[in-house]
Amino acid sequence: MRPDNRRYPTVWRGLLTHLGTAPLWVLGCLLVTAGCQEEPQTGTATVTDVPRTQEGLKLVGTGAVGPAQQGYSVALSADGNTAVVGGLSDSRLVGAAWVYTRTAGVWTQQGPKLLGTDAVASASQGESVALSADGNTAVVGGGSDSGFVGAAWVYTRTAGVWTQQGSKLVGTDAVGRAAQGMSVALSADGNTAVVGGGHDSGDVGAAWVYTRTAGVWTRQGPKLVGTGAASNAGQGESVALSADGNTAVVGGWHDNGDVGAAWVYTRTAGVWTQQGPKLVGTDVVGSASQGFSVALSADGNTAVVGGLSDNGDVGAAWVYTRTAGVWTQQGPKLVGTGAVGNAGQGFSVALSADGNTAVVGGGGDSGDVGATWVYTRTAGVWTQQGRKLVGADAVGSASQGFSVALSADGNTVVVGGWRDNSDVGAAWVYEH
Repeated sequence: MRPDNRRYPTVWRGLLTHLGTAPLWVLGCLLVTAGCQEEPQTGTATVTDVPRTQEGLKLVGTGAVGPAQQGYSVALSADGNTAVVGGLSDSRLVGAAWVYTRTAGVWTQQGPKLLGTDAVASASQGESVALSADGNTAVVGGGSDSGFVGAAWVYTRTAGVWTQQGSKLVGTDAVGRAAQGMSVALSADGNTAVVGGGHDSGDVGAAWVYTRTAGVWTRQGPKLVGTGAASNAGQGESVALSADGNTAVVGGWHDNGDVGAAWVYTRTAGVWTQQGPKLVGTDVVGSASQGFSVALSADGNTAVVGGLSDNGDVGAAWVYTRTAGVWTQQGPKLVGTGAVGNAGQGFSVALSADGNTAVVGGGGDSGDVGATWVYTRTAGVWTQQGRKLVGADAVGSASQGFSVALSADGNTVVVGGWRDNSDVGAAWVYEH
């Protein structure tokens, strides 16, 4: 679905034949009310057995047309009661997003699927999604809009009804097929959005910032392109924002021959500046694809960077903390126990508001069934919490863990698996 296949690490490119034009991934081991199936316990993390249970059946939206690949992207509100699930292949790659709300532990689809009114051709809407803290503002990215120029759409909710707010967001200084919207992020108040375009300017990549005033969205400053990149880094493949919108992280997994990296930016008086050198883990093994996924705590002082190709596609995630404007890696990389085969851990990452709970998705675990790992931090030390999560009602190689999201308190996890049931796709909710 991209102009070329540089978006996908080598181990995954062979899988593209499964869809022809769209990518594929996976998530693995299952945790149901009674517990999780046992797997060989190999890895680097200490395990604390704190179970999470699957909450209800998997989420599959109504109104889908064809194999929509729901679960390609997911997002959660701060209280964990509103979820957005993207399906970029709905209606022959037009794409869409579905909203769900939770009441007394029961999840229900809210309204029809979200479709941008000004999309051009096969936009792949739902390739990325983001939500404000209150769940009333959503951003949906579509990197294939208008011949891979890409775009993002904003929606707002009033009295349970979703409406597109303004026209789609497209950076005017993009160069070539930028694929804007391949990643998106929102501040807590929903008034700052970051849109990544990893193919801008011949795969150098970039990110664009927008702000909202009185319901009107405006570009803020020039596009963000980090210094210190080695070759065409693909900056903007992933993006994340702090709650106040003043700290942004932009991942570029192609940097330095697919070793990958992430760049941090801070905003002062409306001006964005790169903060320090790019982030690269100290214990990387091979071309790790760091920056394939990124996440930030609410205060912007803790970042997680996923690298699904580390150590021969086992994958890993790296945690960084900021003190007085200086970023430092916190402990060794996170590698979950119980992984089976080339799990691709780091395919997706998410953080709780306080930065003390992290979720890492591994789309290739157990032959593309996929899985998700949860970690908690105590006194600066990270520990795996329970065994890997795998949905009880998955059908086939679901690619669970392709996307993950976490509530502010870290108690609710949403996991996307876009290959479930022959690419219909789905999302699973877990509660602590």
